[in-house]
Amino acid sequence: MKHISDDEWEAIFLAQEREREQEEREIFEQYLRADGGKPEPSPENLSGIPFSGQLERRLPKSMVLAVDASLDLHLKTKHESLVALETFFRNAVLSGDRLLLIITGKGHHSEQKGVLREFVRKWLRRDGRHRILWYADAPRKMGGTGAFVVRLKPVAREK
Repeated sequence: MKHISDDEWEAIFLAQEREREQEEREIFEQYLRADGGKPEPSPENLSGIPFSGQLERRLPKSMVLAVDASLDLHLKTKHESLVALETFFRNAVLSGDRLLLIITGKGHHSEQKGVLREFVRKWLRRDGRHRILWYADAPRKMGGTGAFVVRLKPVAREK
């Protein structure tokens, strides 16, 4: 039985990560071709998903993505949501999850509409930004404006 060094494990991990990124790129390209051929990717339109801010992107409304993990914050307070978000992100990073769905709801049952949604958006921009590549409103079939899709950064492996 061959011993695998830390460097070899890292090379295997990076190769798997490149494969995963390539698969995602191909899915987006297939979607673009099927959707009438949107503009070619560019710095403003990376992988076919245009930036609407530094971390925020816009996903096509009809797209459906396979997420690694999801968190439902319906009926939670801001404090409960904060604790749940921090725990969810920590667990996602530890388990290697990369694509997350955070369901906030649209705020139809509260006096002020979208309070929790805006709270989560601010948390992603401020506290979550060091862990994420991008986030976006979820496509319609995944919750639309009542949910966020979040793409985590790859985890750097310790040597």
